[in-house]
Amino acid sequence: MRGREIMVISDRVNDLLDDIIKTRRELHQIPETGFDLYDTQRYIMGKLAECKPDSMRKIASTGVKAVFYTNGATETVAFRADMDALNANEANQTVYRSKREGKMHACGHDGHMAILLALAKLISENRDNLTYNVVLLFQPGEEGCGGARRMIEEGALQSPHIDRIYGLHLWPSVPKGKIGVRWGYLMAQTSDFEITVGGKSAHASTPQMGIDAIVISAQLINMLQTVITRNVDPHQDALLTLGTICGGTSHNVIADKVKISGTLRVFNNALFDSLIERMKSVMDGLNLATGATFELNEQVHYPCVSNPRSMVEEFYTVLDSMDDAVLVEPAMAAEDFAEYQEKTDGLFFFLGIGGGKGGVPLHSGNFDFDEDALLYGIEAFKRILNI
Repeated sequence: MRGREIMVISDRVNDLLDDIIKTRRELHQIPETGFDLYDTQRYIMGKLAECKPDSMRKIASTGVKAVFYTNGATETVAFRADMDALNANEANQTVYRSKREGKMHACGHDGHMAILLALAKLISENRDNLTYNVVLLFQPGEEGCGGARRMIEEGALQSPHIDRIYGLHLWPSVPKGKIGVRWGYLMAQTSDFEITVGGKSAHASTPQMGIDAIVISAQLINMLQTVITRNVDPHQDALLTLGTICGGTSHNVIADKVKISGTLRVFNNALFDSLIERMKSVMDGLNLATGATFELNEQVHYPCVSNPRSMVEEFYTVLDSMDDAVLVEPAMAAEDFAEYQEKTDGLFFFLGIGGGKGGVPLHSGNFDFDEDALLYGIEAFKRILNI
């Protein structure tokens, strides 16, 4: 079958297209952020109830865990979809645009949920053909809130014990109808951080009486740029971005406090630790030189998404051929699916949407995609279960 353009979709999955479009658009209109996903949770539980899972409960405040037990099953397979939207204004003028000002599903999580709800319907129709227990996890707080950690702490991977877990993400740079995957590192370890620079206030006419947190912050910013460029092998991937700086109270007052926030992303745990230590050393040096104080707080820390080679190779066997998959380069984006992978075997892959509509990237107020692309995610999950 060499040269075939896209994965072959089964007739039953094709039949779900109208339902999945309706589901995705209904979810798209009610975006919620963080853990405040009460309407989204209510919608999902209503749809799942129609599929008659053996158990269903709320988890991690506004998440959902549904379990389908299979007689004689010795393994349990889980599938996860993230639920939260972004704090963004939707620029699209579609009939299904967000009804909530300042909130939008600009990262495709509405599509992820629609895929998992369609999978629930297939599971319900094929109970007699299942060979695994199946757990469906709908997770809040993926966008920088550590939702996966809370899910795990509240029993997402237990009762029943999860042997393998799968997840996906819509990905514009992968052609529509293709699966983007690789073994080893797929997405970066990331730590969002905030640095507080403490100085001493004084009048602008007597700068010698103060410790200028703004001037010292400028020195710190310049020095932090060398943490990557002069301490990391050019053949290793690492990224340090400073995204915000805020300080000062008046044009004629020496600032006594500045806050700087940023993100550090790498694919190597040892390198991550060494770069954090290098950042602290820079601050220690400035403390000695200027008398300013420095406080570094890691706000969110996600490990790397890293796929076991054995799971990737097994995944290839459920696809029609190698033509269905493309080898993708590791992405500097972060994903807290990595938290599940630290507890059990897990596979994460990119679902191609071919640039989406208009080639707009994720997290844009103009982001949208052709919804028939979701069928390939359903088909991939269906084949993993062999139903």
